[in-house]
Amino acid sequence: MSFFSGVEDLELFLSRSRVLTVVSVPACVGAMVFFLREEGWRFSLLLGCVLPLVAAYLGIRGKREIRSGLAAAGLVLAFITLPLALLLARLEGV
Repeated sequence: MSFFSGVEDLELFLSRSRVLTVVSVPACVGAMVFFLREEGWRFSLLLGCVLPLVAAYLGIRGKREIRSGLAAAGLVLAFITLPLALLLARLEGV
C-alpha cells in the first residue's frame, strides 16, 4: 500500500495523528475548565469531555490498525472541538 510517496509517509502521518489527538485531550479539558469557571458555559462541558476522548480513540485505533481514515477523522475532530465549543457558547450567550 502506497501513501503519497511511500510507506514511511503513512507511518509518519499515523504517528502524528495519534500524538495530536492524544495531546488535544488535556488542551480541551483545560479550556473547558476555564470556560466553566469564567463564563459558566455548559455546552463546552459536553464538548470538552466527549469529543477529545472520541478523537483520541480514533487516532490511537487508526495507528494500531493502520487505517488512515480513522486517524484523519480523529485529527479533524480534535481540531474542530474548540471552535465548535466557542460557537455553541456564543449561541448560548445570545
